[in-house]
Amino acid sequence: MYMAKRRTQLYLEEVQVKVLEAQSRKTGKSVGQLVREAVDETYRKKEPRERRIQPDDPLWGFIGKGETKSGETDISTRADYYLYFEEYDRKK
Repeated sequence: MYMAKRRTQLYLEEVQVKVLEAQSRKTGKSVGQLVREAVDETYRKKEPRERRIQPDDPLWGFIGKGETKSGETDISTRADYYLYFEEYDRKK
């Protein structure tokens, strides 16, 4: 999801600039992206983790799309079984 950005000017100490530039080279991320991530990790972590999925979220398009090789239709209600136990049962 695209979030609109607002141009902001910051005054940083020289050592802070060097740290950001080094991290930018190392990760391939822009200095701006690194600053945005630092703000999110430092200040937004206090926001509730749970978010409601909006009606227009593309995630809704995935619901019901799961298919199995065996043709099972109860995947959502027996997810743990199919993830963890089915392989174990086959080995018995």
